[in-house]
Amino acid sequence: MSPDSKIFSTTSRPGLVPTVAAYSVIVLVTLLAFGLVVFQSLSDITNLATNTRDAVLPEVISRQRTAVNLERLGRFAETVYQSRSRQVRRQFKLAARILSQDSVFEKDARVNSTVLEAYSDIDSIYKFRLAQDDAQAKADEIIRTFLPGGADSRILESLPDSITLVNLLYRTDKANTMQELKQQKKLLLQFIPQLGQLSGPQDALLAKAKTYLALRTQVLADEDKCRSLWKRVNRNLEQLADNLSINAAVTASDSFTMISANAARVQYTTLAGFGFFLLILLVLVYFTSRNLVKPIVSYVHGLRSMENGSPLTQPRARIREMDEIRAAVEHTGKLMSALAERTQQLERANENMAREVQDRIRTEAELARAKDAAEAADRAKSDFLAGMSHEIRTPMNTILGMADLMLETNPTNEQRQYIEIFQSSGEMLLGIINDVLDLSKIEAGQIRLETTTVDLKSLIERTRSLVEARVHKKGLRLRIEIDPDLPERFLGDPFRIRQVLVNLIDNGVKFTEDGEVVLSVTHEPGAPDNALTFSVSDTGIGIPEEAQTEIFERFTQADSSTTREYGGTGLGLAISRKLVHLMGGELLLQSTPGKGARFHFSLTPELVEMPAELPPEPTESVEELRDLLSHRAPLVLVAEDSESNQALIELYLKNAGCGIEFAENGQEALEKFIAGHYDLVLMDIQMPVMDGYESTRMIREYEEANALPPTPIIAVTANAFTEDRNKCRQAGCTSYLSKPVSKASVLRTVARFAARRE
Repeated sequence: MSPDSKIFSTTSRPGLVPTVAAYSVIVLVTLLAFGLVVFQSLSDITNLATNTRDAVLPEVISRQRTAVNLERLGRFAETVYQSRSRQVRRQFKLAARILSQDSVFEKDARVNSTVLEAYSDIDSIYKFRLAQDDAQAKADEIIRTFLPGGADSRILESLPDSITLVNLLYRTDKANTMQELKQQKKLLLQFIPQLGQLSGPQDALLAKAKTYLALRTQVLADEDKCRSLWKRVNRNLEQLADNLSINAAVTASDSFTMISANAARVQYTTLAGFGFFLLILLVLVYFTSRNLVKPIVSYVHGLRSMENGSPLTQPRARIREMDEIRAAVEHTGKLMSALAERTQQLERANENMAREVQDRIRTEAELARAKDAAEAADRAKSDFLAGMSHEIRTPMNTILGMADLMLETNPTNEQRQYIEIFQSSGEMLLGIINDVLDLSKIEAGQIRLETTTVDLKSLIERTRSLVEARVHKKGLRLRIEIDPDLPERFLGDPFRIRQVLVNLIDNGVKFTEDGEVVLSVTHEPGAPDNALTFSVSDTGIGIPEEAQTEIFERFTQADSSTTREYGGTGLGLAISRKLVHLMGGELLLQSTPGKGARFHFSLTPELVEMPAELPPEPTESVEELRDLLSHRAPLVLVAEDSESNQALIELYLKNAGCGIEFAENGQEALEKFIAGHYDLVLMDIQMPVMDGYESTRMIREYEEANALPPTPIIAVTANAFTEDRNKCRQAGCTSYLSKPVSKASVLRTVARFAARRE
């Protein structure tokens, strides 16, 4: 036997590498088949979920939206039924009408029919409420004549057993149900014949009492109708909303049940595939043990035998395969080292990225702090401007008031000229203050537009009265053009519309040396029926095309020479454009240099359904007001901490026959009011110790606790915004005067409210 025959055996066996390759192919094929089965099942679930989302989800959302809108419509109906304010009921009725026309209702004829029926009931509730309010107002007017001091109180007292009649009327007034009213009405009608033969006035009084009974009957009948309609609306809408929600839930449940069934099928398929994969793996383990592990173990034993001097019986090919495996293991070790090094590099990169993230977080935090600081600065600016308004308006009140009084002292022509310059400069400064404050409030989003009935002719006439003197003073003509076919009344904020028009006219007057300024209100062709177009044209210097955009920016004019020649802050047009934008329009400009300019904007306000008579503007002169007050001699309590303003008010009222007492803070005003009897209170708002708001609230609480009729309290303050006026009214103030106040406005206010106290 040769030496090689001792070392190498000629036994034929399959190679290790082919065996490993074959087993790997089997594992990969098995995994691929298992993955395809799972992928197909998951794809089926994905397709089903997508189809459910595209087909079912929009329907579910539509039904849910319909249910939510039905709930909102029910809340609108409840507000129309429950509210005691005509304005609130009207607003929510309009909101219900708009909501009932939502396109989501039109998809279902049954839903649309129910919604239209519900809106019809809401409209009926609204009308019944109006009739109920009118009837109750007439009933209250009648019952007030029966009260002590009323027009019919003496006739009532002349009736025999008048106390019983008063008690029956009182119980009738307090009846809250038709049953209670019928009972009281029966008792009253049984009692009236017991009064016997009555005189003419007494018989008329009983007829008025019967009219009162009829009105109260109508009030409670309308209440029953409103309640019945509201319950029907509430019941129908709730039932319909519940059905929609249930249908949406059932539809979604069916779709998700299908998804769940498919998911269960995927689960069973996955489990079966996993079991099959385990079976294949066990078979592979068996063959691997027989064809791979066992030869390697035999090879190791052979090496140990060689060390002991025994012959090696492994085949030559198997030994080469073992060398290849050894080389592969060494290569794998190198790869693992490279992988470890790469892992360290990734960790360092992650650390760098984490530091960048931390830097970004710090940057964002700094930006947030900067944003908070900017917001705080903006709030501080608003607070500063509000304080500045009060601090400047208070002395301006005294300055302009004293100038008015100086004009009443028959000054010389030269002195009159000085005083008029004095007044003009003060009014100019006040205008600048108003512009700065308005701009600040607009930019802070604190301007709130009022919604009230606007009479177009009165609006334009009031605007004319404000600017006419300035136009004529410069030798210009003011022409007003109003389309006669325009609606006479609409809902809007007359103060803000007039402010824009006055700004535009003043701007035209400022830049026009000769010619005219035209204010026109028209209806543009093709615009909605309720569209109004306001325009102000002049024959002035015009505006270059390149400056027509920048001119609406704050503190900006066409060029610096304009500011030097014509003056102004450049705020008027910026404020006007922002106010027009708040009202839903856009302020536009058309101009040619040397041929004038035309500013115009369009509004589409809601028209007033029923024309309302607006109160006429007061026209009494100062002398007429002074004579009127001298006959009434009211006693006025003035709460004012400024000595100069105290002196001004005293000068305004001293020749009008008014009695005046002063309080330097809200606490002193409250104490004097409780101790005295005053016809009117002029209440400053910002005062030490106790401000005007708190003092007014405590006065109202004192009056209510002691069953006293409310004394007129007029807020006199430098706070000049609408929200300040609303805050004064919420505190209990009867009316509002904004500083600086003129002598005419003070006398007119005192005369107006003193008359109510008589």
